[in-house]
Amino acid sequence: MTTVRANLLRYARAPLWAYQPLRPLARRALVILAAVTLVLDSLFRATTGQPPNVGAAVVATIITIALALFAWRPPVAAVLLTLAALGAAAVGVPDSLLAGAAILGLVAFTCSAVLTAVYALAWAVWLVAVLVEPDSNFTPLGGMVIAVLSLVSLLIGIAIRQQFERARNLATQLEAAEREVAEQLRHERDLIADELHDIVAHEITIVALHAAVLERTDDTQTRSKSQTAIREAAVQALTDIRRVLGMVRGEEALSPERIPSPDGIPGTLAAVTRELNDAGITVTSDVATDLRLPSTSLVALTRVMRESATNVLKHATGARNVHISLTVERGWAHLEFSDDSPPARTAGLPTSGYGIMRLQERFRVFGGSFSAEREPRGWVVSASLPLES
Repeated sequence: MTTVRANLLRYARAPLWAYQPLRPLARRALVILAAVTLVLDSLFRATTGQPPNVGAAVVATIITIALALFAWRPPVAAVLLTLAALGAAAVGVPDSLLAGAAILGLVAFTCSAVLTAVYALAWAVWLVAVLVEPDSNFTPLGGMVIAVLSLVSLLIGIAIRQQFERARNLATQLEAAEREVAEQLRHERDLIADELHDIVAHEITIVALHAAVLERTDDTQTRSKSQTAIREAAVQALTDIRRVLGMVRGEEALSPERIPSPDGIPGTLAAVTRELNDAGITVTSDVATDLRLPSTSLVALTRVMRESATNVLKHATGARNVHISLTVERGWAHLEFSDDSPPARTAGLPTSGYGIMRLQERFRVFGGSFSAEREPRGWVVSASLPLES
């Protein structure tokens, strides 16, 4: 009932010239019906043998043309029907009164409530004028029957319009629901892709680099350290892959607030420092020990630290020093990750640019800024994030 009431209110408040277009099949049917009616009416009037009634012929012709106009511009057709009804009432033409009553439903279906009311009033004036005509053959009972038929036609037209409105609303809601589901699926795919990228780009990078060390050195201590790093990275990668598979199976919730490291910033900083130290890179940091950040900020900043460390291992093989700075001032968190790598020296590992692209998207959504560019001192990654995002 609420939906029906809402549709009726929408119908009553529709603009004067608003209309419900007919389907292509209904348009063709109306045009064919109008053409056949016009031909048959002309033949009937020509073969009756009675003196032609010019007024009745004009009214019938106008109504037939208006019927055809509903295929293109229902409001124009309704106005033409209104003029025809008023003209017929003025000259007392009873012909086509029943046709005008039947068309009332078509007006109610296609046109606004105002135009429907105007035409219904004009048709009622026509009916009353015919009934009070001294020489009219219409009886009050006949007029009542035609009035009831017009009311039935009006109610049928409004009911069909309400069904169309309901179907259109349902289609709109279904389309919105499909868009929402598609957006949720895209969001979940992005989250899974982010997790897989972290695993592949970070842990596997460590495995590849230390495997290359094993090929180049015979030093027992170095080989032992690389073997340990490979084993730890492989175990961590397997753990993370199982976690991602749990997300895919629905065993673990997909949430952008999940923190990649259980220890937050300190744990991520310690892990990154250890991995870079194993690669012979000295890490210095300037991070407050009592730092308190929202979970979304922690996710974004820890991802920056991990992605930057991965890129140093993959693309900055000449780097000997890395500096990590994280400060909070005036409601913003500022992270800078810099190295002293010389240009054009990489580890030869493939790159897709996916990590940097996703970080840029994440910081843009949060209203922050992100940049990664080469400066005279080396590569510098800068990220800023409002803490109230």
